Amino acid sequence: MCRKRIRFFILASLLFFPTTVIALAGDTENRIEQPVRQSIDTRQATQRAEAKWREDKADLNARFEALQAAQSQLQAQKEALGQTIAEARERIAAKEKQLADIDQIATRIQPFLNETIGVLKTSVAGGSPFLKAERETRIARLESMMGDPDVLLSEKYRKVMEALLVEAEYGVTIETYQESISLDGQPVLVDIFRLGRISLFYQSLDRRHCGVYNVASGDWQALPATHNPDIQAAIDIAAKRKPVELLNLPLGRLVRQ
Repeated sequence: MCRKRIRFFILASLLFFPTTVIALAGDTENRIEQPVRQSIDTRQATQRAEAKWREDKADLNARFEALQAAQSQLQAQKEALGQTIAEARERIAAKEKQLADIDQIATRIQPFLNETIGVLKTSVAGGSPFLKAERETRIARLESMMGDPDVLLSEKYRKVMEALLVEAEYGVTIETYQESISLDGQPVLVDIFRLGRISLFYQSLDRRHCGVYNVASGDWQALPATHNPDIQAAIDIAAKRKPVELLNLPLGRLVRQ
């Protein structure tokens, strides 16, 4: 009986062994493949993460380098702007000093201009009466301008200097013009010859009479008719009707008077 049970057990084992082996094999395969797959998936995910990290790192490096370049450029601009501001402040300080100097000069130049106009007025009134109306009108305009607050000080200075220059040029030029003068209490139209600021000579239009202005006495004095040729020549030279030549005009005699 015992032998029969052993044989039955062996037979049953032989009948069910292939299924058990197959089941064991399937479990073994699952236990092996699943970790492998998980390992592969993990490795792939890690590779993807590493690739993404490298891309992010490259992008961050590029952005960092761009920010560094921008910072360097901004720093250079800041330094340049600082230099510009410093130079502008220096110029402003210089201009402020100039304005202060101008204000100081203005307080001194106005009296100087008034004094200069006074000298010009005295010169015109007490000197030879050549172009007297023109010169008196010029001085009157200067006096009017000095009292006009709308005229800049620089313009006043320029006009006064121009008047001085005109008066100075009278001393180194000659000219001739016609003017009515008083001779023996009568107005007579004559030719006038101006020799710088030294002398004024006249000659009648018929060229028969001539004379000179005496600054000391303040009137016209007749000269001998022998001076007519020289005075006529001087008038022609001033009018550019003849070339320059040496003339004998009575200058020294007037000084002795």
